[in-house]
Amino acid sequence: MSGLPGDEDGPALNSGRGGYRIYRRRWLFLLVVSLLSCSNATLWLSFAPVADTVARRFLLSMEQINWLSLVYLVVSIPAGLGATWVLDTAGLRWATLLSAWLNVAGSALRALPCVLPTPGAPFAFLLGGQSLCALAQTLVVFSPAKLAALWFPEHQRALANTVATMSNPLGVLVANLLSPALVREENDVPIMLGIYILPAALACLLATTCLWESVPPSPPSAGASQSSSSSQSFCTGMKLLVRNKAYVLLALCFGGGVGIFSSFSALLEQVLCVQGYSN
Repeated sequence: MSGLPGDEDGPALNSGRGGYRIYRRRWLFLLVVSLLSCSNATLWLSFAPVADTVARRFLLSMEQINWLSLVYLVVSIPAGLGATWVLDTAGLRWATLLSAWLNVAGSALRALPCVLPTPGAPFAFLLGGQSLCALAQTLVVFSPAKLAALWFPEHQRALANTVATMSNPLGVLVANLLSPALVREENDVPIMLGIYILPAALACLLATTCLWESVPPSPPSAGASQSSSSSQSFCTGMKLLVRNKAYVLLALCFGGGVGIFSSFSALLEQVLCVQGYSN
């Protein structure tokens, strides 16, 4: 698909050598991925800061409430490999679309126990919705580096990667602030679930209507041209990674840190509230 009229940046940012061009719609792609990542993170931790109130609203145990957050970590282990394969084979656009639709479907499924007249098993709806959102997470959190490499010139890659990556912890912050502000009593839980659907629906709408290609018509730099033409196959790339000692060490250290952070994030309300703190 050729570039849209007026979509290219001005001559000062264009490079005629090698046919490299940059397109303004790269910022739209970045906006969609960032909004999707932020929304997904808010859905992950939306229950954790108000776990006691949600448990009373749906007559659930605290262990069941904890699983609504922990399911993200469990699903990410097998689904992460599948997400990597989807990104490599289907491309960035289809991975973002799939993530956006899973995210909005999961957010809507979570709200069904509040609108159905007699929901037989509210936990099944809540856990099912969280599981769909967990599948969406594996697709969107792997996207920033690929988006920056394929769509942005070299002097903007760090900025694009930082914005898209930091949208996820921003969503964690939003959930920890917004959920306690929205939920003062049990009857407020449906309002919270409904509000969290809105950013997920907006991200899905933008991804569906505004993203038309995985790579730009012309690469923005020589590095982007190499990235799209000489990347390893999925199996070959995985073999290279597991044999790379530096990568394995980094994955273990960083993965351990993320695991500790995620555990504290999911259980923080239950750790602090027993000491007399409010939600």
